[in-house]
Amino acid sequence: MKPKLFVLKMPFEDGPGKMWICSHCALIEGALSVNTHWEDAVDVRRIDFPKPRTEVVELLGDNNQWLPVLILENNKTITDPVKIINYLANEFGGAAVHL
Repeated sequence: MKPKLFVLKMPFEDGPGKMWICSHCALIEGALSVNTHWEDAVDVRRIDFPKPRTEVVELLGDNNQWLPVLILENNKTITDPVKIINYLANEFGGAAVHL
């Protein structure tokens, strides 16, 4: 099973006329842009902002809709963007987060 990575489609509207980005998802998107081979190894799903986020709820339940989320085997999850990036770099090669 490929890991599943859920991030928000950006920009998104939250309030009339208010457009936003998710800083955590933007960090993930930046890492994906320089590690393009990850998209072959990971099922990346960009989903809409409004809840319920049906795809995530179906896998993790209604109380676990925080994004970004990387879902591994046995529904183990990683939600910290730096940990997601470093996990992908360790598993599939490429650039990790420089601390």
